[in-house]
Amino acid sequence: MTRFTRFAVLDDTRRHPELSERLSEILDTVAPLVTETTGLPLPAEVRYRLLTPREWRNSTRHNRQRILARDLADLELKPEEVKVVPLALKIGSVVPVLVWPLVFASTVEAADGQFETFLAPRSLHHSGFLTNEKCLTTMAAHELVHHAQFLARQGQAWETFFPDRRGIPLRCHSASTLIEGHATWAEQRIMARLFGAPVNHRQLAKRSVRYRIHAGFPGVRRLGPSLALYEQGTRLITHAVEACGIGVVNQVWQDTSLLPTAEDIAAPDTWAQRLTARWKVRGVAAKPVERN
Repeated sequence: MTRFTRFAVLDDTRRHPELSERLSEILDTVAPLVTETTGLPLPAEVRYRLLTPREWRNSTRHNRQRILARDLADLELKPEEVKVVPLALKIGSVVPVLVWPLVFASTVEAADGQFETFLAPRSLHHSGFLTNEKCLTTMAAHELVHHAQFLARQGQAWETFFPDRRGIPLRCHSASTLIEGHATWAEQRIMARLFGAPVNHRQLAKRSVRYRIHAGFPGVRRLGPSLALYEQGTRLITHAVEACGIGVVNQVWQDTSLLPTAEDIAAPDTWAQRLTARWKVRGVAAKPVERN
């Protein structure tokens, strides 16, 4: 599957040809492992784009505006719902300024409909990833899993200002828990194949002073997915794959009714049972996988 994928690492900064080359080599290495591990194909074209911090912030804002535009086009919103939109955009415009040194990369649907990972080399510097090959590889693989997820969802709008209108449980951050947990689960397995063990960037990467300053801003950690969300999502996916197999798990990408509830996240076996039951209704027996 991966041999039909074209990888493009675009350096909009025009200052980091070495990083572009390194990322291209890493993507060629990890791509077959992503498809093998997840059971998901990659898009025909995968783009990673290097941006300045200002361009990164602008790209983040533009992505939020596209998400909102799709919500307004798809959903019949009530006047009181529309009223909260300007406030949400205003708050969202402040967030990138606060968090940009902390964000390693973001994978989104770009303006042309293609999937794109954008990252700021200066963020990689502050996070300690730029000079650490293991951390850089981990980031590239994690984001490549997101590309596979986007393709598997085939245009379903999980990124939304109105998750309840799209059948996505909000109170337990269901979609984010699944998306990041799945990518982290795959990333850990891939790094174990490449380096003998999963890579813990929190231990390996040397953070800059600026990184630590931004990380210390009151409440800044609440502006993005928490560490607990990643850990809960990884446990959820690990249990489900071991219990019923990756093919059974992958049906969730086309069926938002199978997104994990708060109860599923607290007791992962309940989610595996739901997945298996739906799979059996479709006429195929679930197959557990062996623990590594």
